[in-house]
Amino acid sequence: MNPMIDRRALMVATALSAIAPRGAKAQAPREILTFIEGSDFDSLDPAISRTRSAEILLTLMFQRLVRWKDTALSGIEGDLAERWTTSADGLAWTFQLRGGVRFHDGTAVDAEAVKANFDRIRDPRLGSPNRSLFSVIGDIKVEGPLVITFSTTEPLAGMLEILCESAASINSPAAIQRAGRNYGRNPVGSGPYKFEEWTPGESAVLTGANPSARFRRIVYRPVPEPEARLIELEAGTADIATGMAPEAVPRVRANPRLKLAVIPSSFQIFFELNHKRPPFDNPRLCRAINHAIDHRAIVERILGGFGSVPDAPMAPGVQSYQPQEPYRYDPDFARREFAAVFPGGFTEPLVMWTCVGRYLKDQQVAEAVQGYLNAIGLRTEFRAWEWASYQQTLYRRQPTGTGYGSHAAHMWVLGTSIPTADWRLSRRLMTGQSANLGGYSDPRIDALLNGARTQLDPERRMAAYHEANRILWTDSPPNLFLYNQQQIIAMQLGIDNFDAFAFEIPLLNQVTKA
Repeated sequence: MNPMIDRRALMVATALSAIAPRGAKAQAPREILTFIEGSDFDSLDPAISRTRSAEILLTLMFQRLVRWKDTALSGIEGDLAERWTTSADGLAWTFQLRGGVRFHDGTAVDAEAVKANFDRIRDPRLGSPNRSLFSVIGDIKVEGPLVITFSTTEPLAGMLEILCESAASINSPAAIQRAGRNYGRNPVGSGPYKFEEWTPGESAVLTGANPSARFRRIVYRPVPEPEARLIELEAGTADIATGMAPEAVPRVRANPRLKLAVIPSSFQIFFELNHKRPPFDNPRLCRAINHAIDHRAIVERILGGFGSVPDAPMAPGVQSYQPQEPYRYDPDFARREFAAVFPGGFTEPLVMWTCVGRYLKDQQVAEAVQGYLNAIGLRTEFRAWEWASYQQTLYRRQPTGTGYGSHAAHMWVLGTSIPTADWRLSRRLMTGQSANLGGYSDPRIDALLNGARTQLDPERRMAAYHEANRILWTDSPPNLFLYNQQQIIAMQLGIDNFDAFAFEIPLLNQVTKA
């Protein structure tokens, strides 16, 4: 029996079995929006979560002091804050909150609640992976019921950018106290939608909480297989599906009941390298391995052209992006470099990990990379993971090596879409940061990023980031860069007003459904 036929039949059966319990009508009611994508999330606590999939729901449930005006990131506007001022020395930021706002549990959104949130995320006992983002905040003072001042230890050029992050969402302190360690499964915010339920691996449901909510309910479901997501769209049981496979595009375009959106993305996908063990404790080999990969073949043959060859340690659309010379495909050069460092050959099996269904064609690209590495004489071991288990393992604290569960591998697939230069670079590349899984450390990068963070002159700030990017690309690369992806999103024909940030957060509350 053909195993490929069996696999497709299983996907179809799985998708249809998931559809059946939702009732006889294939199309969901207009007051319900059903959104599906490839992965589940880790937590719905904004201070704890590190997944973009969770952020999709966090933007619906929570408000922040400020927010981006639009998906072009053309400016920042107030959200919970009506207005704000900055002291002449750049060390104090005072925010005036809007009055009359309440959390979904009925408690007031006031200056004390805002202070409690930032005190919590900065408390090392919480163990927030986002804590370092707010480390420059020294003191927070409540000036009145609706007035709060943040004092920073040094000028912070990106203060408002930081406050736009989902980690800066304002939670109900009363709900946090009630739920304790289970708060990530019982979140309470003040946004247009409130949390109703979450069954990990199956679905999460939000309900409209105020008149600005356009739907009675929003249903989020993780559906790992792209083929199964397409089947659901064709059956009418999902309204919007992200991460569509390139080969599905003609099928979507040929269906008169569906339409396609291809949106630029700031996501760059890479193999993060373990810099605490050979061979990638040697920057020379971190450079060499980038020449072992035919990046253009990956983009054209595996991604179907829905991506681009990396030409910088970040994708276009990220603050401080500056194109450089792409790595040439030269497997002979990579082979010679490994032979020069290891004259007897690198005989230890190179352990490669990848997630499945999180990024565009992630497993297929990782398998292709395995072939390229085998071709230059390396021995590889390959493991594919479901996203939630992958995340938990990578970030699990260990006493040796990188300090994380990632130390069991030499390289692992990850991606990032963060659009701001400071958080994009510092969270994974500064020495000792909480998300620095690979143990990367370069004093030059530390100095440049620390200097840029406090540099109020925009030109000098960007110059520091550009120099950091040059070092990361040409001299001391932290990753095996793979591709910059595009967002391939399919939806029902009746869905209108769809838009998404380049960092792949769709604005679901702007969507309308005919």
